[in-house]
Amino acid sequence: MRYKEGDRVRVRQWEAMARQYALLHNNDIGIYKELHRELYLYRFPIMYRKFCGQVVTIKEVENGYYRIKEDDGQWRWIDEEFEGHAFEYGELIEVSHSDNEWERRIYVGYIDGTCCPYVCVCVTDEDKFREGKNYNYGTWAFARPIPKKHTIIIDGVEIKVSDEDYKALKEKLCGEK
Repeated sequence: MRYKEGDRVRVRQWEAMARQYALLHNNDIGIYKELHRELYLYRFPIMYRKFCGQVVTIKEVENGYYRIKEDDGQWRWIDEEFEGHAFEYGELIEVSHSDNEWERRIYVGYIDGTCCPYVCVCVTDEDKFREGKNYNYGTWAFARPIPKKHTIIIDGVEIKVSDEDYKALKEKLCGEK
């Protein structure tokens, strides 16, 4: 499972799903048209099509499926139905070409249907970006939010912990969720 509760993700575009199924069948145009029709009419309920291209929020993760807030958890979703995380313009994120060496960049846009769908500025100088100065950008195959870090001070020592560890500690120590 790629996503966790609370993640904002973009539902794949209808055409992108149809192209993927066509590529599985050697990109034959007749098969493409038939698969497009089959996908549209039979495989994906109207509810799925309603959300194509939309940003949704993962409500819960269960047994290999996701439930989203926007449909009140009515439908089950899988990884392949999402394009990836959804970000706000100007948000600091991590990007990679290989899914193992991550770099921080500023998010400026998304391109659908290419091998490297995320477009980000190539610098992390937020002041330069905010002032509207020129910047270069590049496309990246993988993008993810930067994991939140919290600082806990114990006996004067600052310790950085992940968002998940912080929530678990808070719940254990304070009884809060």
